[in-house]
Amino acid sequence: MSVQVCFLTGRSDPGNTALSPVQLAFLRALPLADDERVEANFPYDVPTGPWRRTPLPLASVRNGRDHFGSRHPRFAERHADEVRERFARADRTLVLAGSCGLELLANLRLGRETLSGVQVLAYGPVARRAPEVELEVVVGDRDALARPWARRADHVIASGHLDYLSAPGFGAIAERALARMRAADSPADPPEVPAAHAPEAPR
Repeated sequence: MSVQVCFLTGRSDPGNTALSPVQLAFLRALPLADDERVEANFPYDVPTGPWRRTPLPLASVRNGRDHFGSRHPRFAERHADEVRERFARADRTLVLAGSCGLELLANLRLGRETLSGVQVLAYGPVARRAPEVELEVVVGDRDALARPWARRADHVIASGHLDYLSAPGFGAIAERALARMRAADSPADPPEVPAAHAPEAPR
């Protein structure tokens, strides 16, 4: 059984899919072979250059634009085929969905067949709903942005919204998720997402 691990987050630099140094270090620390790491972010084009730091206010605006813009049908029309092709490269895919990444994945409307081999580890999710996948939710105890959306979580760790990848314990959570994925003999239909684990939008 082939596996792959990829990030899916908002696009602070929409013209470049390069992973940040922190994302790249986290991915390379996981027990993966080189061909099991997807070293590009959504929508998984080849990076146009090295990662560039984006000022936080600008990054926030761009991520907000992704979050709300993904609700329009044009978002899925533009990106769904790219993501389907990426997921099809392995039997099982672990998606590390940070911040609005879970919202983007849901709004791609990929369908049950495409998502049957997908497992999602959502950290600090800012999402109205979850796609029909095997989902594990991690929320930081200092993450004031995500907590109103992800009112219920599988794990609460010591982290703010921007600190998950370096937070104590998050790497071990990701390694356990990867181990569970490897233990699967073959892709299976995803279980129904329990209501208790589906992120809820603020009322």
